[in-house]
Parts: sequence; C-alpha cells; structure tokens
Amino acid sequence: MEEKKLQDFLKQSAEILQDFFPTDTLALIPLLYSTLIWAVKRKGNLEAEVSGLRLWLEPEVVDNKPDEFILDFFEKQQALQEAFKAEIKSRDMKSLRPAFRALYPVVGLEEPFLQSLFSEELAREDFRLIADQFDWKLKQALEEIKAAEKKPELWKALKKIGESFMSLGWAWLSDDELRAWLKSILGMERQGEEEEE
Repeated sequence: MEEKKLQDFLKQSAEILQDFFPTDTLALIPLLYSTLIWAVKRKGNLEAEVSGLRLWLEPEVVDNKPDEFILDFFEKQQALQEAFKAEIKSRDMKSLRPAFRALYPVVGLEEPFLQSLFSEELAREDFRLIADQFDWKLKQALEEIKAAEKKPELWKALKKIGESFMSLGWAWLSDDELRAWLKSILGMERQGEEEEE
C-alpha cells in the first residue's frame, strides 16, 4: 500500500468535509478518523456511533466502576501509573475517579473519535491535560458536528468517504495497523496545517 496514495485520499476527504465545518474546527480530523475505522469494522451506523459519544458527557457506566477497577486501570498502564503516581499511592479516589471518567474511553476503550480528538495529548502522554480538557473539548467537538448536521449531506459525504476508502483496497489492514497508519498520516496533516498558519 502506498502511503502517498493514502495521504492524497485523506487530503481530498478532509477538503470535502471542510465545507461542513468552520476552519478552526476540533471535530474534522476525529470525524474523518472515526469514519475510516468505522468503514473497516463495518459495524453499526456511523451517525449513531458518533452521536453516541454524547453519552460520555453523562457516563453512568464509567462513574459506577468500583475503586479497585479504577486503581487497576491506572496501575496496569505504565504511562498512567507515572502520571498519577501520587494519587495511586495515596489511593486518592477523589482525584482518580474524574481522571478515570475521561481517560477510560480514550485510553482503555480506545474509542476512535476520542483518540483522534486527543491525539496530540496522547502523543505527549499528557494524561492530566486530557482529564482536565475532556468535557469541554468533547462538548465543543460534538457541538461542531451538531451544527454541521444542519447541512443534510454531511452523513452521506462521510459514508461515501468510508466506501471510497474500502474500494481502494485497504480493508485487509488489521485494526491496529490502520489506527497506527492513520494516526501517523493525520498527525502529519495537522502539522502541515499548523506550519501554514
């Protein structure tokens, strides 16, 4: 598979989606990333999956996890263990529980939209920043998507991008390979945009 071919495809796809979003949007790259992951997995309805992210704003399932589950989550991953060393040692659940609420869907469940939304923070392993910014950043991205949904062609455009992606023969990639490749290329796209500004 040619990396250049995929870069061109992603650039064209992002240009199509830019018509639906303002120029300084948070949602564009995460939505594109989620669309391609969705296309490969071919599971469910893309619109329902992205709309389902609103559940993370009120995640009862995550909020009701027992303390031991939360401590185990932080202790099992070296980078999280380092970032929250003092809180883990003192079993400070008052601090760990809100951090868990933000980090579990991003790091534990590896939700594609959220991983892409926080890709820069993940690359720097700045887990505290993810926890601090989770609510407002997700809310802002979802509001951008909600505004874009007023243009009825958004979901059709996303589905067409997903179908085009599959028709180009990239379905054979494993989920992990695809995620790594897309993160790499979309990261380069973001850097290019920042350098142009």
